[in-house]
Amino acid sequence: MAASAQIDLAGRAVTVFELSVAQVRNWVVESEAGASVDPLRAMVFDDCSLDDLARMCDMTADDMEQFGPMELAPLRDKCKAFNPHFFKVREALIGVSRAIEAGLGSLISTEQSSP
Repeated sequence: MAASAQIDLAGRAVTVFELSVAQVRNWVVESEAGASVDPLRAMVFDDCSLDDLARMCDMTADDMEQFGPMELAPLRDKCKAFNPHFFKVREALIGVSRAIEAGLGSLISTEQSSP
């Protein structure tokens, strides 16, 4: 059974739990398949989206939208404590994505400057 703990989020009890390896794999597969992403939910925190946090607790991303980032920070911190492997994989995927974008950018600029 995965580890879990409750935190108080503005008077609401929220259970945070550890994701299994399979759950992290499913998240990677969904991400690679191009699952739609709400840009506002994705930009609340630099290291995760509200949808990511919803995977790690019993609160929906819709419910999280009612709170400000400072109110949600303890939830994010607890999720990070329980799921460092998720955040490590997420950061690695973002790094690969950025490297691909940079490589494509240099190819485009090289093609434009060719005679």
